Amino acid sequence: MTKLYDIRMFRFGQKIACLLPRWCAVFLAECLAVVQFIFAKQEKEQIRKNLRYCGQKDNPGHVFKVMTNYAICMADILRIPVYNNRKLAEAVFVKGLENLDAAVAMNQGVILTTGHIGNWDLAGVYLAGLGYPLCAVTENIPGIAGFFNALRSKTGLETFFPQDRDKIVAALFNKRILALLSDRDLTGWGVRVKFLAGEKLVPIGPAAFATKYNVPILVGCFTLNDDKKSYQVEISEPILPHNRSIKELAQLIADKLSFYIRQNPLQWFVLKDEWLG
Repeated sequence: MTKLYDIRMFRFGQKIACLLPRWCAVFLAECLAVVQFIFAKQEKEQIRKNLRYCGQKDNPGHVFKVMTNYAICMADILRIPVYNNRKLAEAVFVKGLENLDAAVAMNQGVILTTGHIGNWDLAGVYLAGLGYPLCAVTENIPGIAGFFNALRSKTGLETFFPQDRDKIVAALFNKRILALLSDRDLTGWGVRVKFLAGEKLVPIGPAAFATKYNVPILVGCFTLNDDKKSYQVEISEPILPHNRSIKELAQLIADKLSFYIRQNPLQWFVLKDEWLG
């Protein structure tokens, strides 16, 4: 959905979101979602298609809810400068953090992967604020990546671009947690997996790094609760590479992401048609 905006609108939105109380920022975000719902015809059609793959019936209300949820998550991202670790921690319900602790206790690098589910950016901010040695690989979107990485860095979250391979490998060798998105292949040479009720290409990165460096993979999500005021983080048990192939690991990740998306179909924000069948 970011193509509907430009960097100037993001900067302006950040100033407004940080000046206003959160309830007011959320209200304005919901108003913008109404505008999107009226004019963003291509995005609406893609949301409908995604929801069908999630097993949802065609419902305009569900499409609108996806846009509303995205707008609220974006408002919270723009408000990162006014959050503090305590305030954010109080707004998050946790399930499975002990799984991350167990992986960290293995005294090696950890791969933590998610998809475009809920507020994945705020998830990184939250975990970094708790003191986890987290770093994240982010998409290098011209004109926008720098703005969002500056927001992330305010909380101590270090970010890399996909081409920063040496830094990514160094992070794993330094026993850090490497956060990656795994529901979209941006390279064209991903691995084909079963995903929800269809098939699509997913990036090989998480599985390839886990296999090569023998580090565990955890899959998680960070979703907005129904009250629109709080979030829930859920982290799976570690997936160990053992002797599994890259395709096997990629499918295990896809299965877990599909599970999370089916739990939260109105919070999956992929607006590109990447279905293969």
